[in-house]
Amino acid sequence: LDQIIDIMNRYPDYKLRINGHTDSIGSSRTNQTLSESRAKACYDYLVSKGISASRMSYRGFGESPPIADNRYKAGRDQNRRVEFDLYLE
Repeated sequence: LDQIIDIMNRYPDYKLRINGHTDSIGSSRTNQTLSESRAKACYDYLVSKGISASRMSYRGFGESPPIADNRYKAGRDQNRRVEFDLYLE
């Protein structure tokens, strides 16, 4: 996250989308809530470090799309993630 702060400070015209994801363990509803909380935690941290909330958005995607096989622990570990998308408007 501190690297994201550095990038956002160096490029003030950039905006950031924060996308939270989960593995497939648990209910879809619980995973949706968890992914939203995961993304919001990153958003809140960045705001606390001085990044303007108007430059960021966050969203939870629940258990989709997986990037690895949820049948195995290693895959589930990879699917529990936050992705950052920097862009210019």
